[in-house]
Amino acid sequence: MVTSVSNSATAKVAASNSLPNIAKIRSDLTAALISAGVSDASEQDLTPKGFPEGVSWTDAYRMVTKRVEDKNPKTPGTLVLSQDLLSKTLSGTQTLKDLGVTSLSRFPRGTSVMGAIDQTMQNKSNGILASTLAQAGIYDLTAFPTGTTAYQAFKLVEDPTNPGKISSDRYTEYKDAFSALTSLGITSLKNFPRAYTAIEAKNLIEPKADLMLSMVGVDKSLFKDSSISSLRALSILSKLPNSIDQLNDLPSGTTSEGLAMQANAAKKLVSMGYDNLSGFSKMASLQGTAVTPVVALKAVMGAPKAADLPRTTSTSTERYFQSTTAVATKSFGTPNPITTTILAKSPGSRVYPNILPPTRIVTAAEVLAANIAYWGKR
Repeated sequence: MVTSVSNSATAKVAASNSLPNIAKIRSDLTAALISAGVSDASEQDLTPKGFPEGVSWTDAYRMVTKRVEDKNPKTPGTLVLSQDLLSKTLSGTQTLKDLGVTSLSRFPRGTSVMGAIDQTMQNKSNGILASTLAQAGIYDLTAFPTGTTAYQAFKLVEDPTNPGKISSDRYTEYKDAFSALTSLGITSLKNFPRAYTAIEAKNLIEPKADLMLSMVGVDKSLFKDSSISSLRALSILSKLPNSIDQLNDLPSGTTSEGLAMQANAAKKLVSMGYDNLSGFSKMASLQGTAVTPVVALKAVMGAPKAADLPRTTSTSTERYFQSTTAVATKSFGTPNPITTTILAKSPGSRVYPNILPPTRIVTAAEVLAANIAYWGKR
């Protein structure tokens, strides 16, 4: 029976009480530290060496232990000190020290060394994440699928044995995998299973690309780079004749346009579930005809369907090979009428000029005459 997980208070108390006593913790952790290269570790130390300042023996022990299934439904499992976790924690402690973090007091209680590194990297105000990526030669996210954040990119290429550091080998592997995907127009992983990385996506469809090349009858000796991946090789064939400079001399009687047609037909057939052309050679309508990917695809796409059309031999993977490159729509100056503006007041609140009536110059006699007429004689 597999150990069940419970959130009850009893289970929490049992898990807490399953820790060994402090003497046992000091003894086991000291032996593990010495084995990991901390030669001056001692059971008499106030706090264990190799951990951030202020980390107690009990908290340090929790950071480097994991529970192993013991097939007992009444216990949460056997607590085992992991030498691998200890090595990662020691490396992570040094990484935090390099970042200027020598204590875990600024983090929530119970935060591990790895948790402190993640929280430090996710803090957008300190600039540590951008600096870490830049030091590894990652100045933008073009080598990652569309929608990948800087922190997600960091976790994808983080060194598994040295938390907080970027593995150059892992980054190169990831960049090559995504480059192979983008060569087919796959710039995001939305068509792949959830949580897939570019490396996993490439490994998923790479065998299909092998089948496509085999169906065309092309091996990698045709390419100038004989170590090229099958996905990239398929992309080169699909883009002929524009990519002819990446191929050696074509076999006699083969044209670049014809090779591109065969490659695109093989890509469609294999993604639909046809792993080879053996089933098509048995069709009555194709007897006496050299079966090629183009001929087979024409038979599959034709209407009405032939009665002896072979069945697919595997599950369709068409959605994996669908291009996710967004095509930008261009505007050619279509008028965009302005309905409202903040630069002009409404007609009711505008101020208009008060036009004066026409005027003329009068003489003093006319002024006196006008006054007499208005006021009368007194």
